[in-house]
Amino acid sequence: MKIAVCMKQVPVLSRIEFDYEKKTIQRDGVPLEMNVFDLIALGRAIELKEEIGGEVTAITMGPPQAKEVLAHALAVGADRGVIISDPVMAGSDTLATSRTLALALKDGGFDLILCGRNSTDAETGQVGPELAEILGIPHVSRARRMDYRPESNSVVVERETDEGHEVLQVTLPALITATEGLSEERYARRRMLMEARDRPVEEITAGQLSDDTSVFGAEGSPTWVEDIRLLEPQRLGVVIEDADPQTAARAVAEGLRDRPAPVEDAAPPEATWERYPPGEGESLWVVAERSAEGLRRATLENLGKARMLAKELRGRVVAALVEDFTPEEIVSLHRYGADFILDLHHPKFGHPTSPLTASIFARALQDYDPYAVLFSSTANGRDLASRAAARLSLGLTGDCIDLELDEEGRLVQLKPALGGNVVAPILSKTKPYLVTLRPGLLTPVAPEDDPDFDLGAPDYCVEGTDTLRLVESRVEEDAGGLELERADVVIGVGMGIGGPESLPGIRQAAEKLGASIAATRSVTDMGWLPKQLQVGLTGRAIAPRLYIAVGIRGDFNHVVGIQKAGTVVGINTTRRHPIFQAADYCILGRWEEYLPALVEALAEKA
Repeated sequence: MKIAVCMKQVPVLSRIEFDYEKKTIQRDGVPLEMNVFDLIALGRAIELKEEIGGEVTAITMGPPQAKEVLAHALAVGADRGVIISDPVMAGSDTLATSRTLALALKDGGFDLILCGRNSTDAETGQVGPELAEILGIPHVSRARRMDYRPESNSVVVERETDEGHEVLQVTLPALITATEGLSEERYARRRMLMEARDRPVEEITAGQLSDDTSVFGAEGSPTWVEDIRLLEPQRLGVVIEDADPQTAARAVAEGLRDRPAPVEDAAPPEATWERYPPGEGESLWVVAERSAEGLRRATLENLGKARMLAKELRGRVVAALVEDFTPEEIVSLHRYGADFILDLHHPKFGHPTSPLTASIFARALQDYDPYAVLFSSTANGRDLASRAAARLSLGLTGDCIDLELDEEGRLVQLKPALGGNVVAPILSKTKPYLVTLRPGLLTPVAPEDDPDFDLGAPDYCVEGTDTLRLVESRVEEDAGGLELERADVVIGVGMGIGGPESLPGIRQAAEKLGASIAATRSVTDMGWLPKQLQVGLTGRAIAPRLYIAVGIRGDFNHVVGIQKAGTVVGINTTRRHPIFQAADYCILGRWEEYLPALVEALAEKA
């Protein structure tokens, strides 16, 4: 089997410093490291080579120093190293990056291409699906298990979803993106790494890939960053120490009582809105998603945002369906803001992220020409948006936290970066604007009891069958991930709780407060709690009124997921941990002593 692994160097985000007064990012001297998800992908590629034979090619795109990635890959078992490097490639967005990689890979005869699920400096997860679409092959993202089936020349993949997992069978050639669990990360011994640095690697320039170098770099990128906005820490940073549990709990409860309500809570969403007739203004699409419980709240949040934008554009809001929805769910889409329901679902669709689904969706975009399309930053939303963007060569901004219109009527897409310390306003050269929005950060409008709405179902000819087949879909019991999206109070669990034997006490506290439970990546990696409860850079973003961090260090990769929390309270035994700067109130002490008292005090004040 011929396997290619796409790899990338990323900055060590914890070493980046920010000058909030000068509004600058201090990058000098910041070391680079290999993207952790790419290491997982490399590990599985080498395992497959060891199991069934074949050849592993590691490929990277970047400046000459990116050869260090290839040296590592060669040291741990890759057979070839390829670097694509050229100054004209500077400033590449995800589409330009995917296009460059596709040009380098298309004639390689690869049976399997592996990528990390996302890079830790951008977090969008777009390059894998965009690369697959350009190459014309199926893909499966967020793979935590993958087995080869020689009798059918396919792989069976266990894919992590927002509420459980799916098992999919995909015919080769295919592209798979790796997440935690697919393989162990492989690190090279110093001697092996030194030897690998002396091995030759293939170097490719832009001119070798295409005579038209305008398809590369900033010139070939449909999106660009207008400027950057540094987010100065806004937490109170009150530290409570040398106090007994009851005194500390009362201090926090009184502080919470005196805090003003967040702006979002103080201003309720509009109870009514104006609907505009067909043909007036420009339309905004929201790609609807459903879960085992029905409509996803994230879909309602996106409809709410679309309604606010429609007010300025004087256009219609369209709910686009690529799944099978019940009549009751369709009515709910209308009540929460959709003027028109566009049903694109077809019985031949094998999966919402399949090549067949993407081709029909892209055709509808060409036919209807909306102003913008809003997807949720869910497993399926990210993948479908990426494939549609690649098919139509459109700009796509992933994991946005909000949207604005500028004076020229352009959609400004606000995306967090570098661990959430920066918000980058992204603009696009192409229309329709495509964007994925992080769940839990926007507000649905109040539902309106209007019985009249339009529904359309274009009769597109669907040829062929999908090479991606859903074998099984499972909601993991007690995962609680969907509950986190709308939780008012959340108790976050870190490694400082000691072990899974402490969870019953945490759950008891949560029950008393009517709270949901969240976790850091380390906790879910250890298997103490499900992955669906992971909050942070590679997990969920949540916006509860109150977040209580129990035994959590407060590193950037977790804190980015709670930026929209109303008030953050920490309990930790180590004064030097970053949670003391990331919280409004932080109690220095053992959680076993202080959490029960805090729960009682908060329950009394409720």
